[in-house]
Amino acid sequence: MAADSQIYQKRLELHTIVFAVAFSPCGNFLAACNNFGQIAVFSITSALAPDASSDKKRPVIFFQGHSNPIYSLISTDKFLISGGSSEIHGWRWDEILDKTEAPSPAWTLQPPAARASLDIPETNALVFSEQEDTLFSGCGDNNIYMWDLESGTCKNTLSGHSDYIQCLTLRTKHGQCVSGAEDGTVRLWDYRTKGSMTDMIEPCKNEDIHRPHLGSWIGCVAVDEGEDWLVCGGGPSLSVWHLRSMNCTSVLKTASSQQSALFHDDLILSAGSEPTVFHWQINGDPKTHVPCTPNSVFTMQINDQSPKNKVLAVGGCSADIDVFTNFGYKALSFKFSQ
Repeated sequence: MAADSQIYQKRLELHTIVFAVAFSPCGNFLAACNNFGQIAVFSITSALAPDASSDKKRPVIFFQGHSNPIYSLISTDKFLISGGSSEIHGWRWDEILDKTEAPSPAWTLQPPAARASLDIPETNALVFSEQEDTLFSGCGDNNIYMWDLESGTCKNTLSGHSDYIQCLTLRTKHGQCVSGAEDGTVRLWDYRTKGSMTDMIEPCKNEDIHRPHLGSWIGCVAVDEGEDWLVCGGGPSLSVWHLRSMNCTSVLKTASSQQSALFHDDLILSAGSEPTVFHWQINGDPKTHVPCTPNSVFTMQINDQSPKNKVLAVGGCSADIDVFTNFGYKALSFKFSQ
Protein backbone atom coordinates (compact mmCIF):
# COMPACT_ATOMS: atom_id res chain seq x y z
CA MET A 1 0.00 0.00 0.00
CA ALA A 2 2.83 2.38 0.86
CA ALA A 3 4.46 1.70 -2.51
CA ASP A 4 1.17 2.37 -4.34
CA SER A 5 0.78 5.64 -2.45
CA GLN A 6 4.27 6.75 -3.42
CA ILE A 7 3.65 5.89 -7.08
CA TYR A 8 0.38 7.86 -7.00
CA GLN A 9 2.12 10.85 -5.41
CA LYS A 10 4.86 10.78 -8.04
CA ARG A 11 2.22 10.77 -10.79
CA LEU A 12 0.51 13.77 -9.20
CA GLU A 13 3.81 15.64 -9.02
CA LEU A 14 4.53 14.81 -12.66
CA HIS A 15 1.28 16.46 -13.75
CA THR A 16 1.26 19.36 -11.28
CA ILE A 17 0.80 22.88 -12.64
CA VAL A 18 1.32 25.78 -10.22
CA PHE A 19 -0.86 28.60 -11.49
CA ALA A 20 -0.23 31.20 -8.78
CA VAL A 21 1.79 31.98 -5.65
CA ALA A 22 1.36 34.56 -2.88
CA PHE A 23 3.36 35.61 0.20
CA SER A 24 1.94 35.80 3.71
CA PRO A 25 1.52 39.26 5.32
CA CYS A 26 4.52 38.59 7.59
CA GLY A 27 6.66 37.59 4.61
CA ASN A 28 7.78 34.33 6.22
CA PHE A 29 5.56 31.99 4.20
CA LEU A 30 4.80 31.29 0.55
CA ALA A 31 1.44 29.89 -0.55
CA ALA A 32 0.91 28.17 -3.90
CA CYS A 33 -2.08 26.66 -5.69
CA ASN A 34 -2.31 24.02 -8.38
CA ASN A 35 -4.47 22.36 -11.03
CA PHE A 36 -5.76 19.81 -8.51
CA GLY A 37 -7.39 22.49 -6.34
CA GLN A 38 -4.75 22.11 -3.63
CA ILE A 39 -3.03 24.84 -1.61
CA ALA A 40 0.43 24.36 -0.12
CA VAL A 41 2.20 26.73 2.26
CA PHE A 42 5.99 26.74 2.65
CA SER A 43 8.24 28.27 5.30
CA ILE A 44 10.70 30.60 3.57
CA THR A 45 12.63 31.22 6.79
CA SER A 46 13.21 27.52 7.42
CA ALA A 47 14.15 26.76 3.81
CA LEU A 48 16.72 29.57 3.66
CA ALA A 49 18.51 28.43 6.83
CA PRO A 50 22.13 27.39 6.09
CA ASP A 51 21.57 23.86 7.43
CA ALA A 52 18.10 23.38 5.92
CA SER A 53 17.29 19.77 5.06
CA SER A 54 15.17 18.68 2.09
CA ASP A 55 12.16 18.36 4.42
CA LYS A 56 12.27 22.14 4.97
CA LYS A 57 11.50 22.59 1.28
CA ARG A 58 8.19 20.74 1.51
CA PRO A 59 4.87 22.21 2.65
CA VAL A 60 4.32 22.99 6.30
CA ILE A 61 0.58 23.21 5.53
CA PHE A 62 -1.27 21.36 2.77
CA PHE A 63 -5.02 21.29 2.16
CA GLN A 64 -7.70 20.88 -0.48
CA GLY A 65 -8.91 24.39 -1.25
CA HIS A 66 -11.24 23.78 -4.22
CA SER A 67 -12.65 20.72 -5.95
CA ASN A 68 -11.29 21.99 -9.28
CA PRO A 69 -8.17 23.86 -10.47
CA ILE A 70 -7.20 27.08 -8.70
CA TYR A 71 -6.02 29.66 -11.20
CA SER A 72 -5.49 32.73 -9.01
CA LEU A 73 -4.14 33.41 -5.53
CA ILE A 74 -3.47 36.69 -3.69
CA SER A 75 -2.77 37.75 -0.13
CA THR A 76 -4.15 40.63 1.97
CA ASP A 77 -3.23 41.56 5.53
CA LYS A 78 -5.79 39.04 6.85
CA PHE A 79 -6.75 36.68 4.05
CA LEU A 80 -5.36 34.32 1.46
CA ILE A 81 -7.83 34.55 -1.45
CA SER A 82 -8.16 31.80 -4.04
CA GLY A 83 -10.17 31.67 -7.25
CA GLY A 84 -10.53 29.03 -9.91
CA SER A 85 -13.17 27.16 -11.85
CA SER A 86 -15.60 27.45 -8.95
CA GLU A 87 -16.24 30.04 -6.23
CA ILE A 88 -13.75 32.50 -4.75
CA HIS A 89 -12.70 31.56 -1.22
CA GLY A 90 -11.16 33.71 1.50
CA TRP A 91 -8.98 31.89 4.04
CA ARG A 92 -7.84 33.57 7.27
CA TRP A 93 -4.06 33.54 7.51
CA ASP A 94 -4.16 33.03 11.29
CA GLU A 95 -6.25 29.87 10.82
CA ILE A 96 -4.00 28.58 8.04
CA LEU A 97 -0.86 29.04 10.14
CA ASP A 98 -2.50 27.53 13.22
CA LYS A 99 -1.68 24.12 11.62
CA THR A 100 -3.88 22.14 14.02
CA GLU A 101 -6.42 21.23 11.33
CA ALA A 102 -7.26 21.98 7.71
CA PRO A 103 -8.73 25.50 7.47
CA SER A 104 -12.24 26.23 6.26
CA PRO A 105 -13.09 29.24 4.08
CA ALA A 106 -13.92 32.34 6.13
CA TRP A 107 -16.14 33.48 3.27
CA THR A 108 -17.10 32.54 -0.28
CA LEU A 109 -18.03 34.72 -3.26
CA GLN A 110 -19.94 33.58 -6.30
CA PRO A 111 -19.90 35.64 -9.52
CA PRO A 112 -23.35 37.11 -10.26
CA ALA A 113 -23.56 35.25 -13.59
CA ALA A 114 -23.50 31.96 -11.69
CA ARG A 115 -26.78 32.76 -9.98
CA ALA A 116 -28.61 32.73 -13.30
CA SER A 117 -27.13 29.48 -14.59
CA LEU A 118 -25.47 26.28 -13.45
CA ASP A 119 -22.11 27.39 -14.84
CA ILE A 120 -19.76 29.33 -12.58
CA PRO A 121 -17.24 31.32 -14.66
CA GLU A 122 -13.65 30.60 -13.76
CA THR A 123 -11.68 33.29 -11.96
CA ASN A 124 -8.40 33.69 -13.83
CA ALA A 125 -7.06 36.77 -12.04
CA LEU A 126 -7.44 38.55 -8.68
CA VAL A 127 -6.16 41.90 -7.40
CA PHE A 128 -7.02 43.80 -4.22
CA SER A 129 -7.19 47.54 -3.52
CA GLU A 130 -6.49 48.27 0.14
CA GLN A 131 -7.59 51.89 -0.25
CA GLU A 132 -10.99 50.88 -1.56
CA ASP A 133 -11.18 47.59 0.39
CA THR A 134 -12.21 46.12 -2.95
CA LEU A 135 -11.41 42.79 -4.57
CA PHE A 136 -11.32 42.64 -8.39
CA SER A 137 -11.87 39.29 -10.09
CA GLY A 138 -11.27 38.74 -13.82
CA CYS A 139 -13.48 35.93 -15.09
CA GLY A 140 -14.15 33.57 -17.95
CA ASP A 141 -17.45 35.30 -18.75
CA ASN A 142 -15.43 38.32 -20.01
CA ASN A 143 -16.31 40.44 -16.96
CA ILE A 144 -14.39 42.01 -14.09
CA TYR A 145 -16.30 41.96 -10.81
CA MET A 146 -15.66 44.43 -8.00
CA TRP A 147 -16.37 42.99 -4.55
CA ASP A 148 -16.95 44.76 -1.25
CA LEU A 149 -15.30 42.31 1.13
CA GLU A 150 -16.96 43.74 4.22
CA SER A 151 -20.44 42.95 2.95
CA GLY A 152 -19.50 40.19 0.50
CA THR A 153 -21.48 41.87 -2.28
CA CYS A 154 -20.59 42.62 -5.90
CA LYS A 155 -20.74 46.40 -6.15
CA ASN A 156 -19.89 46.84 -9.81
CA THR A 157 -19.20 44.94 -13.02
CA LEU A 158 -16.69 46.12 -15.63
CA SER A 159 -17.90 44.85 -19.00
CA GLY A 160 -16.42 45.30 -22.45
CA HIS A 161 -14.00 42.47 -23.22
CA SER A 162 -15.22 40.09 -25.90
CA ASP A 163 -13.29 37.08 -24.62
CA TYR A 164 -12.21 35.79 -21.24
CA ILE A 165 -9.93 37.78 -19.00
CA GLN A 166 -6.45 36.45 -18.31
CA CYS A 167 -4.76 39.05 -16.10
CA LEU A 168 -5.32 42.11 -13.94
CA THR A 169 -3.30 44.80 -12.23
CA LEU A 170 -4.14 48.09 -10.51
CA ARG A 171 -3.12 51.68 -11.10
CA THR A 172 -4.24 52.85 -7.69
CA LYS A 173 -3.03 56.46 -7.86
CA HIS A 174 -5.31 56.97 -10.84
CA GLY A 175 -8.18 54.81 -9.62
CA GLN A 176 -7.77 52.42 -12.55
CA CYS A 177 -7.95 48.68 -13.05
CA VAL A 178 -5.94 47.29 -15.99
CA SER A 179 -7.05 44.07 -17.67
CA GLY A 180 -5.68 41.82 -20.40
CA ALA A 181 -7.78 39.24 -22.22
CA GLU A 182 -8.02 36.61 -24.92
CA ASP A 183 -9.57 39.23 -27.20
CA GLY A 184 -6.11 40.77 -27.64
CA THR A 185 -6.81 44.00 -25.80
CA VAL A 186 -5.49 45.70 -22.68
CA ARG A 187 -8.17 47.92 -21.15
CA LEU A 188 -7.99 50.61 -18.48
CA TRP A 189 -11.07 51.10 -16.31
CA ASP A 190 -11.98 53.99 -14.01
CA TYR A 191 -13.30 52.09 -10.99
CA ARG A 192 -13.98 55.10 -8.74
CA THR A 193 -16.81 56.57 -10.80
CA LYS A 194 -19.04 54.55 -13.11
CA GLY A 195 -16.56 51.79 -13.87
CA SER A 196 -16.21 52.94 -17.46
CA MET A 197 -13.33 52.07 -19.79
CA THR A 198 -10.98 55.04 -20.26
CA ASP A 199 -8.36 53.66 -22.67
CA MET A 200 -7.59 50.56 -24.72
CA ILE A 201 -4.33 49.16 -26.09
CA GLU A 202 -4.33 46.66 -28.97
CA PRO A 203 -0.76 45.33 -29.27
CA CYS A 204 -1.62 43.04 -32.19
CA LYS A 205 -2.25 46.10 -34.39
CA ASN A 206 1.43 47.02 -34.11
CA GLU A 207 3.46 45.15 -36.76
CA ASP A 208 6.55 45.09 -34.53
CA ILE A 209 4.60 43.40 -31.73
CA HIS A 210 2.07 41.14 -33.48
CA ARG A 211 3.01 37.50 -33.94
CA PRO A 212 0.17 35.91 -35.96
CA HIS A 213 1.46 32.36 -35.43
CA LEU A 214 1.06 32.79 -31.63
CA GLY A 215 -2.25 34.64 -31.62
CA SER A 216 -3.35 37.98 -30.19
CA TRP A 217 -4.20 36.94 -26.59
CA ILE A 218 -2.80 38.90 -23.65
CA GLY A 219 -1.41 36.78 -20.81
CA CYS A 220 0.28 39.32 -18.54
CA VAL A 221 0.04 42.99 -17.58
CA ALA A 222 2.01 45.01 -15.00
CA VAL A 223 2.60 48.65 -14.15
CA ASP A 224 5.65 50.20 -12.52
CA GLU A 225 5.68 51.75 -9.04
CA GLY A 226 5.27 55.26 -10.43
CA GLU A 227 2.38 54.01 -12.60
CA ASP A 228 3.72 55.73 -15.71
CA TRP A 229 4.71 52.56 -17.57
CA LEU A 230 2.89 49.39 -18.51
CA VAL A 231 4.24 46.10 -19.82
CA CYS A 232 2.03 43.50 -21.51
CA GLY A 233 2.46 40.39 -23.60
CA GLY A 234 1.24 36.92 -24.51
CA GLY A 235 0.75 35.99 -28.14
CA PRO A 236 2.13 39.40 -29.12
CA SER A 237 5.70 40.18 -28.08
CA LEU A 238 6.19 41.73 -24.68
CA SER A 239 5.91 45.51 -25.07
CA VAL A 240 6.32 48.61 -22.89
CA TRP A 241 3.80 51.47 -23.07
CA HIS A 242 4.00 55.03 -21.75
CA LEU A 243 0.60 55.49 -20.13
CA ARG A 244 0.45 59.27 -20.33
CA SER A 245 0.84 59.25 -24.09
CA MET A 246 -0.45 55.69 -24.67
CA ASN A 247 2.51 55.06 -26.99
CA CYS A 248 4.58 51.90 -27.29
CA THR A 249 8.18 52.77 -26.40
CA SER A 250 9.93 49.41 -26.69
CA VAL A 251 9.43 45.78 -27.74
CA LEU A 252 11.01 42.97 -25.70
CA LYS A 253 11.38 40.13 -28.16
CA THR A 254 11.51 36.44 -27.29
CA ALA A 255 10.71 33.31 -29.27
CA SER A 256 8.23 32.24 -26.59
CA SER A 257 4.95 33.65 -25.28
CA GLN A 258 5.37 35.62 -22.05
CA GLN A 259 2.77 34.68 -19.42
CA SER A 260 4.03 36.59 -16.38
CA ALA A 261 5.76 39.96 -16.02
CA LEU A 262 6.59 42.44 -13.27
CA PHE A 263 8.64 45.56 -12.63
CA HIS A 264 11.53 45.36 -10.17
CA ASP A 265 13.66 48.42 -9.47
CA ASP A 266 14.75 49.61 -12.93
CA LEU A 267 14.13 46.26 -14.59
CA ILE A 268 11.32 44.21 -16.06
CA LEU A 269 11.23 40.48 -15.27
CA SER A 270 9.25 38.17 -17.52
CA ALA A 271 8.72 34.47 -18.14
CA GLY A 272 6.47 32.23 -20.19
CA SER A 273 6.44 29.16 -22.39
CA GLU A 274 10.07 28.20 -21.88
CA PRO A 275 12.14 27.45 -18.74
CA THR A 276 13.68 30.91 -18.53
CA VAL A 277 13.26 34.11 -16.51
CA PHE A 278 14.23 37.15 -18.59
CA HIS A 279 15.61 40.41 -17.16
CA TRP A 280 15.09 43.50 -19.32
CA GLN A 281 15.97 47.16 -19.29
CA ILE A 282 12.85 49.29 -19.68
CA ASN A 283 14.18 50.51 -23.04
CA GLY A 284 13.89 46.93 -24.31
CA ASP A 285 17.53 45.89 -24.03
CA PRO A 286 17.99 42.41 -22.56
CA LYS A 287 20.13 42.33 -19.41
CA THR A 288 20.27 38.61 -18.65
CA HIS A 289 18.23 35.45 -18.64
CA VAL A 290 18.17 32.81 -15.92
CA PRO A 291 17.18 29.13 -16.23
CA CYS A 292 14.28 27.89 -14.11
CA THR A 293 12.71 24.49 -13.46
CA PRO A 294 9.15 24.86 -14.89
CA ASN A 295 8.97 24.17 -18.62
CA SER A 296 6.31 26.86 -18.82
CA VAL A 297 5.98 29.65 -16.24
CA PHE A 298 2.58 30.97 -15.14
CA THR A 299 3.45 32.98 -12.05
CA MET A 300 6.24 35.13 -10.60
CA GLN A 301 6.07 37.07 -7.36
CA ILE A 302 8.59 39.07 -5.30
CA ASN A 303 8.34 38.99 -1.52
CA ASP A 304 8.22 42.64 -0.45
CA GLN A 305 6.82 41.83 3.00
CA SER A 306 10.11 40.87 4.68
CA PRO A 307 13.56 42.35 3.87
CA LYS A 308 15.37 39.27 5.17
CA ASN A 309 13.20 37.00 3.01
CA LYS A 310 13.15 39.14 -0.14
CA VAL A 311 13.00 36.43 -2.78
CA LEU A 312 11.54 35.84 -6.23
CA ALA A 313 9.25 32.80 -6.49
CA VAL A 314 8.60 31.20 -9.90
CA GLY A 315 6.00 28.51 -10.61
CA GLY A 316 4.44 26.77 -13.58
CA CYS A 317 4.39 23.36 -15.23
CA SER A 318 6.29 21.57 -12.49
CA ALA A 319 5.84 20.48 -8.88
CA ASP A 320 8.96 22.53 -8.15
CA ILE A 321 8.58 26.21 -7.25
CA ASP A 322 11.91 27.96 -7.75
CA VAL A 323 13.16 30.49 -5.23
CA PHE A 324 15.72 33.12 -6.27
CA THR A 325 17.49 35.10 -3.54
CA ASN A 326 19.42 37.63 -5.65
CA PHE A 327 17.21 37.02 -8.72
CA GLY A 328 20.29 36.04 -10.71
CA TYR A 329 20.31 32.34 -9.86
CA LYS A 330 18.05 29.72 -8.30
CA ALA A 331 18.79 29.25 -4.61
CA LEU A 332 16.39 26.35 -4.01
CA SER A 333 13.10 24.80 -5.07
CA PHE A 334 10.05 24.10 -2.96
CA LYS A 335 8.30 20.79 -3.74
CA PHE A 336 4.51 20.96 -4.14
CA SER A 337 3.62 17.58 -2.64
CA GLN A 338 1.66 16.22 0.28
